Amino acid sequence: MFKYLNHVVISKFVMAITGIILILFITGHALGNLQIFLGKEALNKYAAFLQGLGEFLWIERIGLLVAALLHIITSIYLKLYNYNARPDKYVVKRYIKAKLNSRTMIWTGLMIAAFVIYHLLHFTVGSIQPENYKYKEIYTQNAYSVEYNANATSLSSQDNDNDANIGVNKILYERHDVYKMVVLGFKNPYISIFYIVAVILLGFHISHAVQSFFQTLGWNSPKYFTWIEKLSVAYGYFIAIAFLIVPLSILLGIIGSNV
Repeated sequence: MFKYLNHVVISKFVMAITGIILILFITGHALGNLQIFLGKEALNKYAAFLQGLGEFLWIERIGLLVAALLHIITSIYLKLYNYNARPDKYVVKRYIKAKLNSRTMIWTGLMIAAFVIYHLLHFTVGSIQPENYKYKEIYTQNAYSVEYNANATSLSSQDNDNDANIGVNKILYERHDVYKMVVLGFKNPYISIFYIVAVILLGFHISHAVQSFFQTLGWNSPKYFTWIEKLSVAYGYFIAIAFLIVPLSILLGIIGSNV
């Protein structure tokens, strides 16, 4: 794989294309998360739909993993190439012209990669705060639903009669209570603050990534590139706000106050 990535032009195109793939996924993920404002049913239904994709979900995950790895590899390669090729006498001049978000892309990118690993361990694998990951919704043949914590020996927030109801009524299906998992997770202020800082870095990264994509493809005519730069910054703000508004709203008790 590396011998195909050792050319600067090819590496730039690989980084640009994989970057836009990741941005499209991030956008969809952010919009999906915002369904928490529609209530528990909307978010859990959306999460159950994604889990129901089965092998297609794994194909998407593998594709995103490959895109992320290629993006990281080409980013590091180009950073090292530019560092080795840059004459020392141009260092100050380049820093004056370059904006902070462009100068720190490699570092914000690596921090975001570390955050993604944490995020997957937290909400996808459930190894972080496992006590919140085990909650389920159970639906019976009488359309009666209860909440169940697989770590507990009895139904949470239910009386003993509900335990009997489950035994009598046929269970139609179960689904992961993502709403409760997210709310309980973000009620921890340390975790929420960590997420908020991480998504601000993500927005900062994207604010340069979008305009960099257009530059790499040669769509950087002075006639309209100023607008592309403004769009890129605005998009970075949108992504950061779309993600941080969830933990912030939970911390403030705007959503999930009854969980």
